[in-house]
Amino acid sequence: MSRRKHSKIDKLPPDIKDTVEEMIRSDFTYAEIADYIMVQTDVPVSKAAICRYARSLNESIETLRMAQENFRCIMEEINRYPDMDTGEGIIRLLSHYVLESIHSTPEENWKSIKPEELIKQATSLVKAASYKKNLDIKNQDILTAGFEQVKALAFEAMAKEDPELYEKVSKFLESKKDEIE
Repeated sequence: MSRRKHSKIDKLPPDIKDTVEEMIRSDFTYAEIADYIMVQTDVPVSKAAICRYARSLNESIETLRMAQENFRCIMEEINRYPDMDTGEGIIRLLSHYVLESIHSTPEENWKSIKPEELIKQATSLVKAASYKKNLDIKNQDILTAGFEQVKALAFEAMAKEDPELYEKVSKFLESKKDEIE
């Protein structure tokens, strides 16, 4: 578990911190940023501290970009296959990355990887896929049970009050149920 870092920049007022972050993302030098902080707050911040903060900020931004790209890929996959849920999209994306990583790993690197680690990672991926499949089955059972309960309640009343309508609706719903399954 990593410790949260608290730099002088993290302790700046939000508006000044936001400006410093914009300056980091722009073409300002660390010296110019340090001068800005000093003028605004009378707090001296070294160029090295700004560099460390910038590195951390850039890592955070890159992580966010990767997360957004992964989410975009998942949504594209889900839009391509409307019956697929988000969990399935995530599993497909992760499986793709795992296979791509395996394919691009040089042979000499495989010798340094412990077989137990590979097995552990593969097992985790299989467990995730199995868990997802199990949830899908349970959800389908719940859907079917709910459908049957609503049908029973509605049909009880309909059978008593309008038996002909009851027969038509029952046949229609059974045909739709077969399409869903």
